[in-house]
Amino acid sequence: MQTLALVDDSGILRAALKNVLEADGYRVAVEAENSQELFEQLQKNPVDVVLLDVFFPNESGLDILVELKKRYPKIKVLMVTGMQQNSILEEAQKRGAEGVLYKPFDTDDLLAAVKRLK
Repeated sequence: MQTLALVDDSGILRAALKNVLEADGYRVAVEAENSQELFEQLQKNPVDVVLLDVFFPNESGLDILVELKKRYPKIKVLMVTGMQQNSILEEAQKRGAEGVLYKPFDTDDLLAAVKRLK
């Protein structure tokens, strides 16, 4: 069973993602609204996959991605964004993300994207 972290400044979105993923058999071990919470929780709760938003009020998800890959190179990262621009996909992949999931997405898209990260 894959263990996941959900990193988004929206608690409502994190809760919805957690419900969908856990209903499909995944374990959500970390929920964080910023990089500080993420890195604090990862010290105690290892994960296989991180779903990471691109935009935060005071930091960039792409910068968080770089630090995440530096500290935990084996963790797979799926970026999540509402901006459907090729530049975000290219930059995310250059910085080490395994993929990008574009909002709005449905349950099937989410589960398929996570399954591809096995």
